[in-house]
Amino acid sequence: MSAKAVFIRLPTQNDAIFHSKPEAFYMYVDRTFGGVKSKPWQGGQYGFVRTLVKTQAGPIATKFHEGIDIRPIKYDAKGNPLDEVRPVAGGKVVYVSDNPKQSSYGRYIVIEHKLPEGPLYSLYAHLASISCRVGEYVGTGNTIGKIGYSGTGINKERAHLHLELALLLNKDFQVWYDSRRLGTPNRHGIYNGLNLAGFNPSDALMVSNNQKSFELSQYISSLKPQYTVRVPNTGMLDLAQRYPFLLRQGPAQPTSWEIALTGEGVPVSITPSTAACSSPVVIHAVPHPFNQLYRTVNRVKGSSKKPILTPSGQSYIKLLTLGAGK
Repeated sequence: MSAKAVFIRLPTQNDAIFHSKPEAFYMYVDRTFGGVKSKPWQGGQYGFVRTLVKTQAGPIATKFHEGIDIRPIKYDAKGNPLDEVRPVAGGKVVYVSDNPKQSSYGRYIVIEHKLPEGPLYSLYAHLASISCRVGEYVGTGNTIGKIGYSGTGINKERAHLHLELALLLNKDFQVWYDSRRLGTPNRHGIYNGLNLAGFNPSDALMVSNNQKSFELSQYISSLKPQYTVRVPNTGMLDLAQRYPFLLRQGPAQPTSWEIALTGEGVPVSITPSTAACSSPVVIHAVPHPFNQLYRTVNRVKGSSKKPILTPSGQSYIKLLTLGAGK
């Protein structure tokens, strides 16, 4: 086992994902499309799995779900879930939000898993109760909470565990948040969900179930970018300092950085470049038969031939590059 080896375990006793029963693993969403109501389990997966719209290529789901929703398998006589939640790997509890009214996540926990290649963060949301404290080290045998339905948009019938695995984007998140002037305070510090770029937890679970260690750098490097943004070089990016494996080879004194991102916003690579730019600009986008908005969380618009950052995209790139050189 290499020094980088870590195994990502299931956070509950629901293991239907390992038995080709996705409908028994993922919690469904309530959907109405074309006047027809349905409860597709696919809406509990990671990615663009919600809010269908009609396009020239047919109906596509456009709303991004940054995690997976895991069904309970144990209930009391009143239909309340009883499933206990455990960490996906050993780590330190870095954040606990025990007030269900302060976030759409409801009660949630963030755990930091320190890997030689950079920190991995796991988030557990919609909890009914929390049984761990900030600063506590927890292992896969520890109970950290119980499945519930706290937060926005769910009820007892759709009680589930929302699980995310993510990279931390910027230690100066508060500066970025204040610049947006949203009118509501940031109650969650750097562990606000906006500062966590989530990738597909199911991928990591399946890797470990096959008795293979999950290596963060190898996995992130395997993800296919949807678009690449060139930004002026004002110093080494905080993101690259935290995750050195993102940095590709290039000129020793670059004029700019080229940041490749998945459609969901996960940074895949940062490449030094001598190409000049005065502000962030999209230099590449993978072609799609529909608007780029539908596959970039509304951060890039236009066609693949003329992709442009939206205001949301400009704000996201600012978050990725803020505080460079510190």
